[in-house]
Amino acid sequence: MLTAILIDDEKNSRDALQKKLQAHCPEIKIVALCNNGIEGIAAIKEHHPAVIFLDIEMPHMNGFTMLEQLTERDFAIVFTTAYNQYAINAIRYGAFDYLVKPVDVNELKVVVKRVSEIKQQHNTTERLNILLTQLQQPAMNKPQKIAVATHEGLELVPVDAILYMEAEGNYTHLYFTGQKPLLASKTLKEFEDLLEGAGFFRIHNASLVNLVYVKKYIKGDGGQVQLTNNVVLDVARRRKEELLDALMKIAPKI
Repeated sequence: MLTAILIDDEKNSRDALQKKLQAHCPEIKIVALCNNGIEGIAAIKEHHPAVIFLDIEMPHMNGFTMLEQLTERDFAIVFTTAYNQYAINAIRYGAFDYLVKPVDVNELKVVVKRVSEIKQQHNTTERLNILLTQLQQPAMNKPQKIAVATHEGLELVPVDAILYMEAEGNYTHLYFTGQKPLLASKTLKEFEDLLEGAGFFRIHNASLVNLVYVKKYIKGDGGQVQLTNNVVLDVARRRKEELLDALMKIAPKI
């Protein structure tokens, strides 16, 4: 049984989520309902919940501001939002779950199952720092770190240290400069979407590369790229021209 607090200024949304959790998620025990961030802080201090369902857009103190005020952050967070895509990306950088309003029951069950399986969130404070720092940056800035879910928990990795990624079914292998590879429980497409605008390029169905580490393009039908660690990866024929254009933008021909 996971104790939960629901924090949302919209009574209809709060009541609807409460009913869906009670009807479809028996592993959740709701211990408090709060209609603003101030009530949420007090309830967290009193109940020490396992998980909070937190609305982002609330008057006077939004969900992110509320989190900044907390000293106790030893709980899972599921954000509930109809917020813009940039805020959702910041949430994803920290590997937090979110639900878009109106909350879909099937998505709710998936999120609760994931929280139940993890049972204990690792590195919550640092992950929140990633999220809050990213929200303070201009929208065009790439994230400095992302939280990567693995079988062992969560790894917080610098984006600039990622050389490339390779798909393996619903999992992704991440390869780095200066550290051992990771197997992440996220698809390559999810990483591609997450790192959009951060200098990564999908050269093939199975490969996503950090363009900064491309040392050479080798001609061919689709061709190949050689990275700075001398790994050679195939380029899909349909991605060839777009890749060359992207490489020219970061390293113009002299």
